[in-house]
Amino acid sequence: MDLKGEFISKAIEIAAGVFVGYITYVISAPMSDLAGMFGIMIGLTTTLVVALLIEYYRNAQEIRNTDLHIITLTEKIAERHKETSDLATILSYGITTIPREQVFDVLIQLLWRIDTGLLATNYIDPDEGWGRAYGDLYHEIQRSKVKVSKATINRVFIVDNQNEVDKLRSVMLIQKEAGVKVRVFFKKRLEATSVLKTAAATIETLDFDVFDSRYVWLTILDKNRKIKYGKIIFGKEACERYKRFHNHLFMEAKELK
Repeated sequence: MDLKGEFISKAIEIAAGVFVGYITYVISAPMSDLAGMFGIMIGLTTTLVVALLIEYYRNAQEIRNTDLHIITLTEKIAERHKETSDLATILSYGITTIPREQVFDVLIQLLWRIDTGLLATNYIDPDEGWGRAYGDLYHEIQRSKVKVSKATINRVFIVDNQNEVDKLRSVMLIQKEAGVKVRVFFKKRLEATSVLKTAAATIETLDFDVFDSRYVWLTILDKNRKIKYGKIIFGKEACERYKRFHNHLFMEAKELK
């Protein structure tokens, strides 16, 4: 409380005591001197009581403000802890390059950490990933993030031919049922679409995931579209670059028929 507020508080305490004491004195004084003294005591007691009540209110208000500050501070600490935890988890796999045998484990961990959304492409060989046991878990995590966390997940399956569409159809239908926005894009159209061709020249792989606009997961493929290793890149510029490509790709891609 500032000096002005303190002065007003004390003035109220004294005024309340004087008022009550005076009224008590006026009423009782004609009867006896002892009653008059009692009135003065009542006035002094009133001053003390009012002071205690004002102090209690002031302390209660300070406690409420402190509680609100603690809650806000706790939320900020929790948010920073989550960011630190994300980084620690990522770095525990060997800086930013993830060996082939750990790629699926890391992807699952990153998927669990989605808050707002995921922009993803898929260009690995159809038999390389989705047919494995981790595929079912991946679908269920996506379902949870969409239904419970209200995250937005957009995924474009990049394919070479119709045969790959047929192979991946069941996977795409499961993802659609889980709430994922799924589209299909034939890679041969990439060279024929100038915007996509230009954007593709700025990215390292056609198989990637942008997590919450915070970092990008890259699945580095060999010439047969088998997984070589995983890689995570950070920074606003990198996220924006891959997001731009994904957004153009998503617009050009077609919904599953």
